[in-house]
Amino acid sequence: MADTGPDTILLDLFRTNQLREQLLTASLDGLELPAEDYPFYVLIGAEGPWTPTLLAERMQMPLSTVLFRVGRLEKRGHAERVPNPDDRRSYLVNLTADGQQLLRQARPRFRSYAEAVEQRLGPERIDTLRGHLDELRGAMESELSP
Repeated sequence: MADTGPDTILLDLFRTNQLREQLLTASLDGLELPAEDYPFYVLIGAEGPWTPTLLAERMQMPLSTVLFRVGRLEKRGHAERVPNPDDRRSYLVNLTADGQQLLRQARPRFRSYAEAVEQRLGPERIDTLRGHLDELRGAMESELSP
């Protein structure tokens, strides 16, 4: 195998995301909420309702993936489609009462992990990291632009 140099920042980001997934999985232990669906519960429950298109933009995911994942929440009885009062051709996605109840159980559990991590780093470092992550996202977006 050829030496290709030191690890890239994107590999570091991948490994960091793997640890985030482990924290999320640990925080959701005992709840019937897959870690990969947790961000959908949070964004729909805390910021929603959303059209699928706007949710896809917010999550920076393909619309087809968002529709699939929202469908999983619907099958569990945790999300529902309601008419969009601003556009009769589309719909909004809300959490059901059961979905909101699950989010009320899950969110504080994960948030305690997230806040503990932030406390270890301190507010100044958190602000710096957020700025660097914005720069990283911008650089990645530039690579994807024609």
